Amino acid sequence: ATSSLLAPPPASRACAGAMGPSTTPGDEDDASELEPQAQDEDLVEEATIGDLDDFGATMPFSMSGALDTHGGGDSRQGPVASVMSHTSARSANKVECALNEERWAMSTNEKLENAKSLQKMAVKSMMENHSAAEQAHKFNSAANVVSSSIKKKLLKTQDLCKGLEDRIESVEDTIRQVGECLFQLQRAHRCKWAPLNVAERRLELRDARPIQELVRDNCQEALEHERNLLVEARVALGGQIEKIKECLVALDRLCGELREDLRGKRQTARIDRGCLGKRANLNSSINAKDRLVLPSLQDIPYFSMPPAPSPSDAPGRGLQNEESRQEFTLRLVARALRAEEDAMRLANESDALMVSTERECTKASAQAQTELSRRVEETNQLRRQLEGQMVQTDETIAQTQLSLSKMHQSLDSHDKPLRALDKQFAARSERAPREGARDLVHEEMEGHLSSLQKSVRSLKNKAEATSEILEQLRQSKQQMQEDYKNKIAAQKIDDVCSKVTPRKAMALDRTDPRGGRCREPARRKPPLAGLSGGFEVGFSQQLA
Repeated sequence: ATSSLLAPPPASRACAGAMGPSTTPGDEDDASELEPQAQDEDLVEEATIGDLDDFGATMPFSMSGALDTHGGGDSRQGPVASVMSHTSARSANKVECALNEERWAMSTNEKLENAKSLQKMAVKSMMENHSAAEQAHKFNSAANVVSSSIKKKLLKTQDLCKGLEDRIESVEDTIRQVGECLFQLQRAHRCKWAPLNVAERRLELRDARPIQELVRDNCQEALEHERNLLVEARVALGGQIEKIKECLVALDRLCGELREDLRGKRQTARIDRGCLGKRANLNSSINAKDRLVLPSLQDIPYFSMPPAPSPSDAPGRGLQNEESRQEFTLRLVARALRAEEDAMRLANESDALMVSTERECTKASAQAQTELSRRVEETNQLRRQLEGQMVQTDETIAQTQLSLSKMHQSLDSHDKPLRALDKQFAARSERAPREGARDLVHEEMEGHLSSLQKSVRSLKNKAEATSEILEQLRQSKQQMQEDYKNKIAAQKIDDVCSKVTPRKAMALDRTDPRGGRCREPARRKPPLAGLSGGFEVGFSQQLA
């Protein structure tokens, strides 16, 4: 209604058009509503001006003259001229009023248009504010999404920290167990040195036996087998010790990596908690002077925060980086688990090796000790047999000597008859040739001589045989005496070997300085004074 009443005439619109467009594209609807009203007002104004023209044409001559006379025109016009002048004045006044009204309406319309444009700008601004508020709400919701993602990451980090803590505790426990296994291995390795030293000293003592007793018997084989087993056991235990040491170093290095990763995860968790917001200060009532304020991380020397991620890795790679971070920790935990399994397997192998070597070495030591005892018993039996045989040999030698002396006596007894026969033959050879024929006496004498000769030859043969037997008996006795001595020496050595202890083995070891039997190197004799002086003189001459 206000727009219809305040609509300007066509002239005002023309003036407004000449002044320039004052409306905005949003005012087209209001202008279309105001156009019919402006057209009606133009028609009314044209009708009024037309009526005035008709009135001037139909007016009487006297009136027009009067108008002219009154208007200061030609006196011949009269009242009509005055009326016309009056009419033109009125029309000029009307035009001026119309112009004033047009200006008044134009100012009001300009204010209205300005108000409408401001209103539309306000509406547009409100719409923009609304969209900005919605966008800000979206940003706030994005902040909530960031907060939720930080919380999720914090939970995952806490889970990873828990897994790392459990794995570190398990690795430390494994390190303790493997360390104890290493201690047991080293102890078993050291414990094998004493029996090995005993076995070597036994073999060394048995090498000092007489030559006749240096035979490879069951006792020698048992001692050598024991030594070889002990050497192999020490070698196997030494290799296992090296493996255990390498395993311990690997576990320690892996535990350090786990601690380093856990330290990084805890730092990340602290930073994420700080990103979520500061905690309320519950002790705000406490005086600042009474509180103990720890230095910040930046105030601690040799400490620096981890570098921020590079801008090239930030866009579009957050998920990949997070997955790689978690995958790295999971791989590290899996590697630690495999290392623990390998360490426990190695510890079990070490335990089995210690048990097997201890069992085999104990069995070999017992067998060697049994063989030594059996050897000592056999040597003792042989020694007793030698003693008995030597006694019998002595008796036999005595009897043989007695028999030989009797045979010599028998031979001596044949000497007298032979001498008598020699005298008889010599006496009968002095007979006369006539009486020297072979008679019965001569035949009897020859028979007696032949029988005596046979008896002497038989006695001599038997005496010689008896002498040979006697000599053999004496040689056998001497051999038995030597064997008896060897058996006594061997028995003593075997008896000493069976009684060798680690302390005695240490004392018998000539290469061990703890036994006090190390051979000192021969001292070099100082050169003679004359020779040394001549050598020095010759050397000085060569230098000159």
